[in-house]
Amino acid sequence: MKVGQRLFLSVLPAVLGLFLVAALAYWGRYERTAPELVILLAALAAVVSLIVSWRNTRYVVHRVERLAGQPASTTRLDALRDLGVQVPNTHDGHPDSDELDYIEATVAGLSSEVTRAREKAVRQEREALARAQDIEGLLQAVTTRFASRTEDAQLPLHILLSSPFGALNENQEEMLGAAMTAVDAINTEVRELQKLLQLHRGELSIVAQPIDLAGLLRPTLAIARARAESAHVQMRAEISDTASRVIVDAVHAQEALTSILADAIAHTEPGGDIEVSARDGDRSHVRIGITRQPAIAISRGAMPLELRLARKLLEAQRCTITFDGAVTVVELPSESTSHVER
Repeated sequence: MKVGQRLFLSVLPAVLGLFLVAALAYWGRYERTAPELVILLAALAAVVSLIVSWRNTRYVVHRVERLAGQPASTTRLDALRDLGVQVPNTHDGHPDSDELDYIEATVAGLSSEVTRAREKAVRQEREALARAQDIEGLLQAVTTRFASRTEDAQLPLHILLSSPFGALNENQEEMLGAAMTAVDAINTEVRELQKLLQLHRGELSIVAQPIDLAGLLRPTLAIARARAESAHVQMRAEISDTASRVIVDAVHAQEALTSILADAIAHTEPGGDIEVSARDGDRSHVRIGITRQPAIAISRGAMPLELRLARKLLEAQRCTITFDGAVTVVELPSESTSHVER
């Protein structure tokens, strides 16, 4: 039974008393006698009402006492005062207020603590956001400086490799070639980091438009085949002619898919095979599956920067990528999607 129902039942004695007073007023006149049945029913109702009222009152009192706990000690009151809560005064160790005052004080203290915790969380969130923005600005400045420095190094290395000032021996050419390759790799990774920062800030423009699946994969597969040939890996591609058109930003999607295929080639043993299958998946996606055989076991815990950028580029276009052992699956939104976010 709910507390409200118990309190309403506690009102029954007053209602019964009203009816008894009315009955006494009627039968209390001269030459009028109250029927015995009415007297019995009134007595029975009074007894039942008294029992119900007593039980409900005891129940409410016990619940209030349990909620209030033991009489507030000095330590407890001092703790509440430290929280800035107004608490009842005490005289000679005995509280001058009832349990509800202490319950109210405790609830007020808890409410104050919750408010302080929320304010602290908001303050910490703002501080974290400010730190993140500072770090983003620092990374942007560093990557810009790195890109400028690598461009400054590329030109002299290119001139030295072309050897206009005299012939280079084999060792010199090999060292300059390694330096040029390293500088090119640094420049590529710095630009990938810059694009990743632009994605994080929402500054990269992505315009999704319908495009034929074969047309989307044609340049990506051409680059992948060249890399697979250099790595002595056989690559086969099966593109469905009846697949729905996909709704992506062609340039960014091709960049992401090229990085994913390059990663798959790099983690396939020489002499192995890579199979690319692209066809309609469910009603709203086109599925591209990349299977490596035999595959080199890799851990995706520390994902390379190139693959992180590919994942972010795909996610920004409502695409998904999953890695399951030797199988990588990319799902692109198809033109048949009922709701397309432009």
